[in-house]
Amino acid sequence: MLRNLILLLAGIAFILAYKPELRVRLYARESWISSVFLSENSTRGLESIHLRLKNRHNVEYFGNISIGTPKQNFTVIFDTGSSNTWFPSSHCPKSNLACQMHRRYDSSRSSSYIPDGRNFTLWYGAGNVHGYLSQDTVHFAGAKLQGLIFGETLIQQNFEFHSVTFDGLVGLSLGVLAWKNSTPFLKLLCSQNLVEKCIFSVYLQQASANESKGGEIIFGGFDESRFKGNLHFVPITNSNYWKLKISEVFVNSKKISGETDALLDTGTTQILMPQKTYDNLLKLLPFEMEGGNYILSCQSKIMPEVKLVIGGKSFYLTPDDYLVEANYGKRNGCITNFAPIKQNFWVLGDIFLWRYYTVFDATAKRIGLAEAVIDTN
Repeated sequence: MLRNLILLLAGIAFILAYKPELRVRLYARESWISSVFLSENSTRGLESIHLRLKNRHNVEYFGNISIGTPKQNFTVIFDTGSSNTWFPSSHCPKSNLACQMHRRYDSSRSSSYIPDGRNFTLWYGAGNVHGYLSQDTVHFAGAKLQGLIFGETLIQQNFEFHSVTFDGLVGLSLGVLAWKNSTPFLKLLCSQNLVEKCIFSVYLQQASANESKGGEIIFGGFDESRFKGNLHFVPITNSNYWKLKISEVFVNSKKISGETDALLDTGTTQILMPQKTYDNLLKLLPFEMEGGNYILSCQSKIMPEVKLVIGGKSFYLTPDDYLVEANYGKRNGCITNFAPIKQNFWVLGDIFLWRYYTVFDATAKRIGLAEAVIDTN
């Protein structure tokens, strides 16, 4: 689903680290375009990889990846909410501005290109991308991933694709949404022994104005200097998704939700929750209505904490985490980075990931969480 929520965009500028890990650096830019990449599709070394992240204004995380021989460079999202990978095609029509405004893959320039030809459509909440499948070699962080089946998009039907920085998307989900007879990025990476362990970790940094702080994705390991204490591991609730179980949710001492699933998603900034839970939340927040919006005080001292109980451990979100300043004419106020969805599960986006270092373990089918260390450098 592609919804009107703040978009978390991921990408990489590749550095092969001294340790046996591959680190990918992510960049970000400010954007008030807001989306969730939870897609539906229709198609009839023993090393770890460190990808360092760089942040600009906490919203649009992106970076670099190369495909083909010789390499063709692109910026991409690494999205834990979807399984497939796609790039704009050099064959997209000139009338499709969203495609034309981004870098495009040209198969005729690559000696490692293998045609596939199957058509595909990926549906998002506010649009879709359509094209055909191809196969080629991907290069990132000093690693060479061979034989990835990906989509060449011909049509990108959504106004949001016009203005985003990223060119394409790399899906890091566990594969249930992967195209038939294809091996998604993470599974292919592990099967080619490019990493010692089939895990990856996400560290995101929240920056203030004029800062360029970022973070990193590490494929094959995690960095203990990036979090406090020990990782708290919980099993995923569905073997095909990065979902865990929230047992209870409280606003201060008031319970607003019982047991429910939550998807850990690097494809959105906001935290999404079922409509009923959102309604319960609003009852406990002091707000005024302004043009159909819920306007809250920006004084964090008078706003409550939100507590999520996961695997018997409490994970807190403070007003500083979830409040966003907004301007309504001559009036200033704050809105929340919580939003309702017509689903029976939560989506924990980068508001949660800023606060908690996250490890995705594909072998043990579990997710590890720990309070992230704030980088003051």
